[in-house]
Amino acid sequence: MNCVVTLPPNALSATGLSTPWTVTGCDQTVTPTFAECSILSPNGTLAVYSPLLINFGSTNFIAPTRPILPQNAVVGCWFGTNGATTALTDLNNGKDVAAANCIGILNKTLFGQFAACNAAQFFRAANKPRNKIVIPPLGVGLNNKPCYTTRSFQIIDMDPSDNVVTSFLMDPVTKKLAQNTVANKAALPGAMEVTNGSDNLLLDAAYRPALGCTAFTAKNLADPVLGAPVGALALNELQAARLQGPPQALVPPADPFVLQGVIPNRLKQNTYRAAVNQPPAIGTAAAGTRAYCKNMLAITAPGFITDLKFLVGKPSPDAANGKDLLTFLGQRFAGSWAGLGCSALVPVLDVNGNLVVSPITANRDAAGVTQSLTLNTPALVALLMANGGATAEVGVLAKTGVPVVPAVPAVPTAASTGSVSPVASLRALAVSTNAVRDVVPRASRRRRNDRRVVV
Repeated sequence: MNCVVTLPPNALSATGLSTPWTVTGCDQTVTPTFAECSILSPNGTLAVYSPLLINFGSTNFIAPTRPILPQNAVVGCWFGTNGATTALTDLNNGKDVAAANCIGILNKTLFGQFAACNAAQFFRAANKPRNKIVIPPLGVGLNNKPCYTTRSFQIIDMDPSDNVVTSFLMDPVTKKLAQNTVANKAALPGAMEVTNGSDNLLLDAAYRPALGCTAFTAKNLADPVLGAPVGALALNELQAARLQGPPQALVPPADPFVLQGVIPNRLKQNTYRAAVNQPPAIGTAAAGTRAYCKNMLAITAPGFITDLKFLVGKPSPDAANGKDLLTFLGQRFAGSWAGLGCSALVPVLDVNGNLVVSPITANRDAAGVTQSLTLNTPALVALLMANGGATAEVGVLAKTGVPVVPAVPAVPTAASTGSVSPVASLRALAVSTNAVRDVVPRASRRRRNDRRVVV
């Protein structure tokens, strides 16, 4: 679904933000699109406001709260969708989206599910020394590592730093829409919170809680009195830029959102990066994607194992793709490895010396839900054994006692959406696995001494 958002005049003003933004091409009650804005005050205070997006012509909504914006505030807005693409337009021959400094404009360059308005300008203002923004410390997780950010390789996929944290309310019977506020919840008893399939939401709502970490939040100007502070893409990117240690997972050249057709496009990549507070890319596209894939092998995949006990049995962000947080992340990794073309850039051998398509296989049942993961490299198998894994044949996690039985394997779908500096052992992993088998294990390729481990 290609979702088109029509912005009102002066979209970044209090009047524009509180005017419902209309959507065509997608149904907000079925395949919704989201807008999330962050506001920077001259004194460095941050706030968040999410405009209400409605179907074009609809009157079935509760009028949005008009935000009180500080004088001379800088407003940036970011978009995400559960459809295929987001495109921005207006009813003023493009003048309104141009005035709002938008990227992802209809009939011009699109960035997949991502679009933004005044984003690069917002971050430039936020990064000025005189704007003394207070960034909360990351803290230390239950895994005794610094809490992860949007740029931690432990949590990324092939299209990092995309989509948004925000949600809106929908009455499941009447389909009436509203901003997610305390008053609107009272007015719509039984309303459901509609959320965006988002890397940012995965971090804030799933991964951080699993590790005992907390999100960077700010006042919600849609609910300034009764509402709790909320997270946002902009807050996550400000924190990641300030506190994430190397290597940072920045938008890679082969990210599908920055391709021109199937070819990496440096202008698109750097335009996207600027919209999420990242530095411009340098070097060749192949080298950039290869480095990203190497870090996925050295950090992302081992991270699932070292964080195993915090992921197994935790709620899946997408129950249609993974039965719990671990399997969701594993299938997301496999889809991302394939989507970036990592197997051609970083050849990997399994325990029998055979080339494999992915270091991790997502074993899906007949319904397509990932039930278990198969580790396909000697280093990953050894790391699992060191962290309480049992034999490959049994597939039982000794430390948790949770049986994880391989299910009917199937080819993973595209990555579903959602770092600490690598220690020496993880660097060794990169070296020992630098030479990926079909994502669907074939019985004819399995040998009796095949020690791939199922988790």
